[in-house]
Amino acid sequence: MECKLTNIYFFIILFSIFPIIDFFNGLFISYNLSLPIGIVYRIFCFIYLIVCIVYAGFEKKTYTILTVFFIFACMMILLIQTVVLQNSVIMMFKDIIVFIKFFLWVLIPYFIYQRREKLKQIHYDGVFIATSLFFALGLLIPYALGIGNQAYENSDAGYKGFFFATNDMTIAFMISATFTGWSFIKSLTEKAKKKSIGLAMLYLSILICLILLGTKTGILYEVIFTLGMLSYFLFKQKGVQLSYRITTFVITGISIIVLLVIGKDFIVSAVSGTFDRIVYFYHLYDGDLVRLLTSSRSDFLRGGLEEFASNKNSILIPVIGFGFEYRLIHFGRIGLIEMDFFDGLFALGLFGVFVTTALIVYFLVLSLRKRNRSINTIAFLLFLFYSFTAGHVMFSALSSTLLGLVCGGIILNQRSDEKDE
Repeated sequence: MECKLTNIYFFIILFSIFPIIDFFNGLFISYNLSLPIGIVYRIFCFIYLIVCIVYAGFEKKTYTILTVFFIFACMMILLIQTVVLQNSVIMMFKDIIVFIKFFLWVLIPYFIYQRREKLKQIHYDGVFIATSLFFALGLLIPYALGIGNQAYENSDAGYKGFFFATNDMTIAFMISATFTGWSFIKSLTEKAKKKSIGLAMLYLSILICLILLGTKTGILYEVIFTLGMLSYFLFKQKGVQLSYRITTFVITGISIIVLLVIGKDFIVSAVSGTFDRIVYFYHLYDGDLVRLLTSSRSDFLRGGLEEFASNKNSILIPVIGFGFEYRLIHFGRIGLIEMDFFDGLFALGLFGVFVTTALIVYFLVLSLRKRNRSINTIAFLLFLFYSFTAGHVMFSALSSTLLGLVCGGIILNQRSDEKDE
């Protein structure tokens, strides 16, 4: 399969700059400027991927069948919904925009699959380091300048700068921490001092960003992952002398403690708003931990299930769902549960959930095979957990792009001597 390296490098650059696009998109929205650069960028990416994939041709493999069937099934669902629900052209167009975002996580890895031999020749993980850097700069620079937006309206809890959705940014920085932290550990193993220092500074910046965002999941993950990463290096890392591991662990530990002491006022200030918000909602919900931990998603889910199972619906609704725009118009706040599995069920029906799950299971099985396990496996499992509990992954442009890049990494980690499916 012919593939020019220029196309590969263009792909890498195109999907490394998406944090910059999302930053300026949020900036324009904040200042009420009607410049939909985010939508234009994603439409361009979608068309670019489709053209490149069709041009490269399709291999007769299981993965190809799953991918093509997924796209075809979703398009059929959209058309049937338009007829059954009598949606307007405008509603159909808005649903198409959501589908374009939704398709990115499927098209990106297939593009990579077609060009896997070429992509294995370059440092693919560099994409995640680049996006991590852009995300960190996009949050820290506005914060230092005293501009940007709080993560929650009418609350001092959290800061998201000019990025749009707090949930999006939380998973983005969690994934950034995962890849940057792993690259840092590898650089320590290689004893690359300059690279280690640079990655350590980037990792610290990402941790600061997670503190600024102030989400429960983000803060908990940064603590668990940091401790796990250092423990892995100390006890499990192979090919490194024990004395070097202990020395590095001690220096890193002391550095973290010093930074915590020096920055305690900043940390307390950043986290206090989140703590106050948790206490407020705890009392508001009369101590209901389910509502507190799910941020009221359990209430939205209950209402969504009632609408989905209503006897007033067409017999086809359980199979094809309501779509996206229809739910927002007719169901109000419960039209968006913010838990991807249930949002997918209500929007695409049982058939849509089936074809989506089939593709997810494919990547899950591929990533969990013993010889294929890598940092991409951890990132993919993290995506699945966050998608089910907090949402805004599958149907969000930012998260869908990032998930597609992770799935692409899973494809590239497949051993060349392994049976190609």
